[in-house]
Amino acid sequence: MVRAAIGLPPFPPGAHRVTVALNGFRTLVLEDVNVLIGRATAVNVTLALGAVTEAMTVTAVTPRLDTTQTTIQTNLTAAALETLPKGVNMSSVFKLAPAARPEPLSGQFQIDGASGSENSFLVDGLETSNFRTGVLNLNNNLPFEFVEEMSIKTSGFNAEFGGATGGVVNVVTKSGTNQFRGLFGSTFEPGGLQGNPRKTLNAFRSGTGAAFVQVNEYLQPKKDTFTNYFPVMGLGGPVVADRVWFFMSYTPQVFRETRTTEYFTSDPRTRTKTTEATYSRTRHAEYVQARVDSQPSNTLRVSGAMTFNPYIENGIFPHNQISLGNTPPSANFGGSTGVLSGPTLTSRQGGKQDGLNTWVNANWVPSTSFLGNLRAARGYLNERLNSRSIPELTRFVCTGLAPPSYAGCALGFNNLPSGNTQIRAEKSTRMSVEASGTWRVKEFGGDHQIKGGYQFSRLTNDVNRGYVPLGYVQLYYGYEINDLSGRDDPVSPTAIGAGQLVRFGTVGKASNTTHAIFLQDQWQPASRLTINAGLRMEKEDLPSFNGFAPPIAFGFFDKMVPRLGVAYALTEDNRTKVFSSFNRFQDRLKFELPRGSFGGDFYRLDFFEIQPNTPYTYYSLERILGNNRDVLGGTCPITNSSGLSRCQYDYRIASNSPNADIYTGAVDPNLKPFTQTEWSFGMERQLGAEMLLSARYTHKQVDHAIEDAGFPTAEGSEAYIIGNPGEGLHATTAREFGYAKTLKAVRDYDALELRLDRRSAKGVAWNVSYTLSRLFGNYSGLASSDEVTGGQGRTSPGVNRFFDLPHIGFTAAGNPDNGRLATDRPHVLNAYGAYGHEWSGRQSTTVSVFSTVQSGTPLTSFYTLYAQAILFGRGDLGRTPVFTNTDLLLAHRLQLKSARTLTFELNVLNLFDEANVLGRNTLRAGVNPSIATLGLPVSGEPAALNYILTNGIVSNWDAYINSTAAPQRKNTAYGMDNLFQGPRAVRLGVRFSF
Repeated sequence: MVRAAIGLPPFPPGAHRVTVALNGFRTLVLEDVNVLIGRATAVNVTLALGAVTEAMTVTAVTPRLDTTQTTIQTNLTAAALETLPKGVNMSSVFKLAPAARPEPLSGQFQIDGASGSENSFLVDGLETSNFRTGVLNLNNNLPFEFVEEMSIKTSGFNAEFGGATGGVVNVVTKSGTNQFRGLFGSTFEPGGLQGNPRKTLNAFRSGTGAAFVQVNEYLQPKKDTFTNYFPVMGLGGPVVADRVWFFMSYTPQVFRETRTTEYFTSDPRTRTKTTEATYSRTRHAEYVQARVDSQPSNTLRVSGAMTFNPYIENGIFPHNQISLGNTPPSANFGGSTGVLSGPTLTSRQGGKQDGLNTWVNANWVPSTSFLGNLRAARGYLNERLNSRSIPELTRFVCTGLAPPSYAGCALGFNNLPSGNTQIRAEKSTRMSVEASGTWRVKEFGGDHQIKGGYQFSRLTNDVNRGYVPLGYVQLYYGYEINDLSGRDDPVSPTAIGAGQLVRFGTVGKASNTTHAIFLQDQWQPASRLTINAGLRMEKEDLPSFNGFAPPIAFGFFDKMVPRLGVAYALTEDNRTKVFSSFNRFQDRLKFELPRGSFGGDFYRLDFFEIQPNTPYTYYSLERILGNNRDVLGGTCPITNSSGLSRCQYDYRIASNSPNADIYTGAVDPNLKPFTQTEWSFGMERQLGAEMLLSARYTHKQVDHAIEDAGFPTAEGSEAYIIGNPGEGLHATTAREFGYAKTLKAVRDYDALELRLDRRSAKGVAWNVSYTLSRLFGNYSGLASSDEVTGGQGRTSPGVNRFFDLPHIGFTAAGNPDNGRLATDRPHVLNAYGAYGHEWSGRQSTTVSVFSTVQSGTPLTSFYTLYAQAILFGRGDLGRTPVFTNTDLLLAHRLQLKSARTLTFELNVLNLFDEANVLGRNTLRAGVNPSIATLGLPVSGEPAALNYILTNGIVSNWDAYINSTAAPQRKNTAYGMDNLFQGPRAVRLGVRFSF
């Protein structure tokens, strides 16, 4: 018997034909050797004696267990994706990875405890996450018809992957082969089969003192009328056989919807219907892909591709199906256009979000021991949704308690529901180049597979958007001015409310560059032992939008992180593996930080009082501002104000001025990169030919976060230190300002993950995973699960509200608020099963189900004094109920002549139309307190915040909220359900493939 082991450098993912030939033996041809992203593919062959010209062809069986890897990842091939219940875009199957799940409070997708802004999304090597928020845009959430394979890496990924402290989703698009293959068909979602909209919580509040009343009610909206279409067209094949291939696909998504909005008065005690209006909108996602692969020689392969993916919205829905206190929108555009109202106005509104990604790639394999790769790519996005026919007018909203009749507006009134933000430009361009090489070396103590490379990226943002010259006026009837400003200024005895004028905008153009060097060695010093050792170094700067030099610039030695993993095959048959790894990961800075802190944003609030017998239109921009100047840092109080404004806050004091100091905001010169450390260990055991059992324990901790940590100025505005919270300049500044306490960002994630997989055999495939975890700290990451709007967490990396004021991070008792974070789910059980039945040689049916059972998430009470903070402690309200969801796929295939197939498909998401509670109202106060109403024995914001840290305000809070003289302070909707699982979605389809 002759034994031989041959190692080859990495091949492109997909199915390959492998030919094994040796003198004196019959040639063996293995078809469909499946090479997966990031996994070693072992092929064991036995050659029979015979003439060299004799050949035997077999179908390869890829072993389940890769004994060399310490990366935790889930691979999904195009064939596997066809058997999964899913939506129409690739993100709908991320949940198949045990450590990944959709978490709206976390910003998007939570992977191994990290927030949605910390993941990296690669399509054919191009980073496609949003430059500003880090999440996956709709434009780059590709339809499945484009996808050949995806891998979801959740832990231990190699040094070539950077810019992620969460997971890495790596997608390879489809390419052509030597056979002409095509796909045509369509799926559609008929509105009549979908689940009903979920009820919404409405709290009506009116009057003060003995006249105060709050009525809490649930509104049940009617279903919109719609049919959504998802046609698919794809064709691929040879241009020149064995040399040049092509693949192209057009997969648009069309959403056509009609909504009838019923308008009612806001008071439920006397509610009447005032009118109704029917609105229509059409949304298009135009996904186009074209790819060409060529092999000019046996050693060179060159590929290029583009995805053109604009998203267009024609018409908008200004209100929900039930609108209280509102009227159909109306705006005067002047000139020949004049006044447009209701559907006439909204049909002209909408916008377009352009997207275009292109790349070219070359692989050179001059020998069996070397692979060279060169890649260049460009990604473009222009985000201009909701940009057409936006009125250039001041926006007014009437809120707080019910306004008096002479105000001319009812509670909930909004004259411009689509807003007045003018979006003239929001372009982002990402250019990237990568050169790498992989060597196989059988020296230096064993077998080495060494990969090293250089990566370059340049990101540019050109933005001009906002409503600074127009303004957004919020009128809070029944409030005092200090309720909004948080101060203790004198209050006019005649005032019936208070208001704030908001002006916000972003203007500028800026670019940054990132250079990265990485080296990864997969070393096998013994046949069953593999050591994966890597090092990644990055050089990165973060630009300014105000012309100053880049205030943040990390060098290679600032961003140098190790990757180390060890895997050992316990048995000679390579069926059992144990592994362990230690890794460090660093985030790549997002542009939300420089736009907000380095001169891009203008953001000011002016506070004023509402006087009797004045309509809402009286509070114009000109009357509020008068001739007051916008002074850097704001002015509070404004003496001798020429307008209604009594106080102005400046929330965007740039922190990057060369003359900046801690009183105006500054950047820590010793800033450390956002860093996370990870330890993991586990085992895998292959049970028979089809089963794989795996277990792993992982600990991840944030070592250093980067945030804008704020301190109140003498004028009542906020000056920010851009640094590592609780460290360096932030900690020094807190002490210099006299604050008693400060704290570091803490996020610890511990998880035990068990998984059992059965590969498809005899028509049956399934997997079950269980994760026991703990997500603990005071900091959820680059996306904030403590700041929730419309059921979504805030995605403002580096400039969330975590440390914006000294009392944030502490409870009202002055204690650190560390605890189970808002997306902590201790128990998660996922199960997937598929069964395929062959009815005859030409018909087959597949049924597959994915089901999940998850713990509820913690519910925490909040209060607001200058900024929202935790009242008693994380999880004081318990948890939401257990979350369950089941999805179903039913597919029937008819095999026609010449490999032609007709497939009928039914996908049902949320099969049982469950409406599990996802959130509750956690705001105890209906009116926010101020220094005066809390009765604090101090004056001024800095002293008030320090009082919280040193003495606590629990007794003050109890007295405030339980005041019998001011019952309007209490929110009686506190603790009521206000967020629910989405309704059932049903999609029918037919496809013809050849």
